[in-house]
Amino acid sequence: MTTKIREIERSVRRRMQLAFMVILSMVVLTGMFVIHPEHSRASDAHSEIRRLRHESGSIVATESRLEMLESELARRLSIEQDQLRDIPRGSDESGIADALALNVDDGVASSWSVRMLDPELVTAGEESESVEWMSLPVIIDMQGRFNAVIEALRRVEDSDRLVRVRMLRVVRPRNAGAEKGMIDASLELDTVYLRENER
Repeated sequence: MTTKIREIERSVRRRMQLAFMVILSMVVLTGMFVIHPEHSRASDAHSEIRRLRHESGSIVATESRLEMLESELARRLSIEQDQLRDIPRGSDESGIADALALNVDDGVASSWSVRMLDPELVTAGEESESVEWMSLPVIIDMQGRFNAVIEALRRVEDSDRLVRVRMLRVVRPRNAGAEKGMIDASLELDTVYLRENER
């Protein structure tokens, strides 16, 4: 009887060991074929999320920089457009004299004269056969108040022609008869135009 009980105990022990081995094998197999691949996929997904977040931050920074550059480009283009002047065909001396004329009756200026010098040929990088680039020097002499000089410069800047200021000279008169607050000023500028080539 004791032998029989021992055999039954051995049999039960073997079955328990076998069941334990089967369960352990199932756990190991589940870990190898289910949990480990899912863990790897989850790790890859987490890495991809981090990469995408980093890229999205870079994209936002790039878009912000792009907006700043577009704004700066628009500002510079508006400045360029504001500074552009059409190059006229012809010197239009009378038009220039009229544009620069100043009323001497309002007390701002006591004298005002506009002199045109001889036109000069402008040396350009590429000379056209049909037209020449010319420069018409203009000298403005005046006696008046300082704001009259500022007004003259403003008229030059607001002109629809390409005008360059070559020289500005302002002195206070030393003679005793000069009115207080008056100055002598000389403004030399030139305006560029196109002349038909006679060749």
